[in-house]
Amino acid sequence: MRRPDPRPAAPTRLRVRRPADFLALIPYLLGFHPEESVVVIFSARGRVLLTARMDLPPPCLADSLAEQLVGLGAQHDADELVLAGYGKEDADARLVLERLARQVTVPVRESLLVSGGRWWSLTCSSGCCPAEGTPYDPGSHPLAAEAVYAGMSVQPGRGQLQRQVGGPGQAEEARLADRAVVVATQVEALGREERAALMAETVQHCCADAQGPDEDEGLLLAVLAADLVVRDVAWSMVTRDEVEDHLRVWARTVATAPASLALGPLGLLGVTAWIAGQGALQNCCAERMQQLDPQYTLAAVLDDISDRALPPRYWDELAESLRQEVGAVAGLPGVQ
Repeated sequence: MRRPDPRPAAPTRLRVRRPADFLALIPYLLGFHPEESVVVIFSARGRVLLTARMDLPPPCLADSLAEQLVGLGAQHDADELVLAGYGKEDADARLVLERLARQVTVPVRESLLVSGGRWWSLTCSSGCCPAEGTPYDPGSHPLAAEAVYAGMSVQPGRGQLQRQVGGPGQAEEARLADRAVVVATQVEALGREERAALMAETVQHCCADAQGPDEDEGLLLAVLAADLVVRDVAWSMVTRDEVEDHLRVWARTVATAPASLALGPLGLLGVTAWIAGQGALQNCCAERMQQLDPQYTLAAVLDDISDRALPPRYWDELAESLRQEVGAVAGLPGVQ
């Protein structure tokens, strides 16, 4: 079973009253349209705390998923949740939702089955829901327009996010790898403090550029990020106020980095995605890092953040100590 893709609530408050409202908002809470998934919205006092997506398990594994949801509910002090099961085989998805609703200890406000462009409420007891389900198009719902206006975006599916972190295409890989060798040779002549200063300067410059790094800058950042201390200089520079700028920088760097240099940029994109509240992108980065090198420590850090569903506000507690540690090691006191 895949670990959850957690994403916190958007800061803009969107009012949700009916089942169709939840289904319209879920893609924007996740950042993509889910398929073959269980999506759980945890809330407290009417406000969304956490949205988590898991692969739809076979019904025999629903008990294990229920335990995970109970733990997440307790961790975030949720007072109710919404379950949504998306599956081509609606019978299996229905069984999973029924088992989850029986076993979770947090009150279930809605349990919604989505299949074949229709939805069914499994918690409706008034008999108002048609047996054949209710057709729905989340893109045409008024809440979708409100979400877009609030700055929320959605990808067609999780596969699109996976392609975004997949690096350059096969046709470009060899050319970029050759160019990276030249850049690495130049960087090798610098001491660690010089490389740390170059990383800070380049990140700052690229964040200020609305286009992000060009190919040369992306390769330089990828080469610099191969040194873990220098990599963490870039991590320590991320703030929640400017996180979108850092996301742009590391997304473009990942798209440029050949596989031999992809781990550092992927790790930085992953932690920046976490700070931005983009759990699905965070997990896609961790998954590719696991494929490239299962021992890479930042992938384990991202997995732990995901498993514990740590909200981005935890970055505020971690950032200062990381900046002090990196500043001391890299010779850059007060890295900002």
